[in-house]
Amino acid sequence: MSTILQARELCKTYKTSSGDVLALKNVDLDLEEGVFYAVTGRSGSGKSTLLHVLSGLDRPTGGRVTVDGTDLYAWSDDRMSAFRRRTMGFVFQQYNLLEDYNVKTNICMPLRLDGKRPDEAFFEEVTQALGIQGKLRKYPGELSGGEQQRAAIARCVLARPRLIFADEPTGNLDRRTGEETMALLTSCAARYGQTLIVVTHNPEIVRMADKVIRIEDGAVTEGA
Repeated sequence: MSTILQARELCKTYKTSSGDVLALKNVDLDLEEGVFYAVTGRSGSGKSTLLHVLSGLDRPTGGRVTVDGTDLYAWSDDRMSAFRRRTMGFVFQQYNLLEDYNVKTNICMPLRLDGKRPDEAFFEEVTQALGIQGKLRKYPGELSGGEQQRAAIARCVLARPRLIFADEPTGNLDRRTGEETMALLTSCAARYGQTLIVVTHNPEIVRMADKVIRIEDGAVTEGA
């Protein structure tokens, strides 16, 4: 397998009223294409910070992140945003669906922002695989939590990202719906050859992963 993302000496410091907080400490990682990674650790260990910095949502204080050998943080914010839309997909605990738009428009929004039209055949394949074909004209407020998360996964997958970042994607779901959501997310990633990085404290999700990255006090202790 080829390496798609590398992190070298990655650091992130937050300034607070009580002093500096070192959230990431010299993290080195090599993520391979098509692999499911679980990022786990105690609350406050730096899991979400790592995901945000690896994906370009937050700039590191030091170190570098490269995707296919290109330094992510050498770009302007605008160029990085365009790169994220084309290369990365995101699934969060909060579904981040736009309440004023129906499900179909929400799913297609990243492509529209990039000036692209969805591939209708692929759209039908994805929505059918996720079981939401009958929900496309509904609005987010008319859906259950599990249905909203399925719509969020469809939005992520439709743009055919090479990397999918998920931050506690089942955190607001009951156990059964959470299990179904993870099964759908992992099957979609496997079907389309995507690298999946999931931040979680759920040991069942950790057991599902191909590889585990454990983080404690901002330092990676396993999976580097």
